[in-house]
Amino acid sequence: MQPSMNGPTPSFRKVLLATDFSAASQAAFQTALGVCTALQADLSILHVFEYSDAFPPETGRELLELDNFYQTDQSSLESLREEALRAGVSCKATMVRGTASLVIIETIRADQIDLVVLGTSALHGFERLVFGSTAEEVLREAPCPVLTVGPQVAGLANSGRFEGPVVFATDFHRITAQAIRYAASFCEMTKSPLHCLHVLPRTLEGGSQNRVVPLVVTEALHHVAIESGAAIYTPVYAVTYGSEISNAVVEYAKQHRARMIVLGVRQASMLASHLPAHIAYRIITEAPCPVVTIAFASKPQSTLAAACL
Repeated sequence: MQPSMNGPTPSFRKVLLATDFSAASQAAFQTALGVCTALQADLSILHVFEYSDAFPPETGRELLELDNFYQTDQSSLESLREEALRAGVSCKATMVRGTASLVIIETIRADQIDLVVLGTSALHGFERLVFGSTAEEVLREAPCPVLTVGPQVAGLANSGRFEGPVVFATDFHRITAQAIRYAASFCEMTKSPLHCLHVLPRTLEGGSQNRVVPLVVTEALHHVAIESGAAIYTPVYAVTYGSEISNAVVEYAKQHRARMIVLGVRQASMLASHLPAHIAYRIITEAPCPVVTIAFASKPQSTLAAACL
């Protein structure tokens, strides 16, 4: 995915849900149904059966257990498909043997998927996201946006809580800033307002000498919106303060009952911004709403905010 601030308006007609039937995946399924309903998209449900490399001994006991696992997973997959159809969502379900992350990425490319939905049961921060896991691999390698349903979202997918704005958080990096087009597209399809958010250090909060900084940042957010070429109606340009970027973004989302958070990330390192911490992962695991990440190929470029920070 190459940076192009004035590329075509993103559309989301094909949604892929990758599930392992865990509680986190069930929350992701409910979110996927809501997304498909709002976007009038088709849903594909994929389950990767990862026990296929087991070699049963001569007794055949393990082979029988493996077959039982397979039949149980197949039944669970069919149940999800039937529930989606009852909800009025066009749906197909597929079970494939192999390594989950590889199969998911291959399916995205082969089926030209527009949006992937994943669930994660991580509890706190990047360290608990199970580094090197399926979720991490897909977030880093997916050629399309990934909507991740974190542990704080479980049980809220059907509560009607996600009725607020789409929050686009940015550090003004020219690569990651282009994710605003995706945020605008979600806003248009879900009839939600767009909040463009930037987090400033707490050291800049308060004091008459620091009043000019939020004004400059607000103008920079406006510039990002204009430069994107996206159709954005009455966006909110918001500036907040925090010693920890991820906490500030999450708190803003809570206060405004955000429908979702949208982040542009650099593909090579999966860093959400210029900061050394893995901000995107921390936001995913703490956010009260789904988080959409769009990974872009990294190129050495300056940030728009360099002149004002």
